[in-house]
Amino acid sequence: METKIIKGVVLSSYDYKEKDKLVEIFSAELGKLTGLLKGCKAPNAKLKFAFQPFCFAEFSVIKNGKFYQIIDAKLIDSFFDLTSDLNFYYLASLVLELSSIAVDFEEQNPKLFVLLLNTLKRICYDKLPPYLVTAKFCEDILNGLGYQANFYNCPVCNSPYLSKIFLNLDSGEFVCNACKSENSIQISNQAFSLLKILSNTEYDRLNSIKISSSVAKEAIICICKNIEHRLLKIIHSYKFI
Repeated sequence: METKIIKGVVLSSYDYKEKDKLVEIFSAELGKLTGLLKGCKAPNAKLKFAFQPFCFAEFSVIKNGKFYQIIDAKLIDSFFDLTSDLNFYYLASLVLELSSIAVDFEEQNPKLFVLLLNTLKRICYDKLPPYLVTAKFCEDILNGLGYQANFYNCPVCNSPYLSKIFLNLDSGEFVCNACKSENSIQISNQAFSLLKILSNTEYDRLNSIKISSSVAKEAIICICKNIEHRLLKIIHSYKFI
């Protein structure tokens, strides 16, 4: 069996048998995969770090049935500082969960991999507003899935957005008050404006946006609900931010 060397980020891990873990890794080379890490729950296990969320490492893997067996790992970055701030931790956890949802198993997506890695670095190390970084990441995920939002005219009546704005969860589009359906949720004008601004702002310019974290949080939740309804999947992490 051929050993493959990949660089990847641990998205999540699950108990498997008495001392093993199944580890979901997103890699540049093989996309998302499930790795079997044997004996890692033992007190003196050498690779105990390799099943921790956020772990960025060089993994040596061998395809073994439906799993890849992890035979070695060399840590590159643990992003340990994310665990010292609960807000940072939950935001970064959402980034991991959205990355997992946005890519299929063994589907290569190097653009998303770089986006994920850079977003973790921005939240952990850069002096950028973490809620804005996460909101822009959420928007990038939605765009990457092919659902770019229209921020200028209601797609139903073609009128400009003037007062109350709603997200139609059936269509995933923002609509005006006159065109909202029963399955629509209102978004504040501030959160809607933030999403519009973020769509035209690079990450390194996020410090120029002056807005409360509560508005950014509303924007994040709005996008997550949109993704949930479009993909018919449940996103757990945004409920904790």
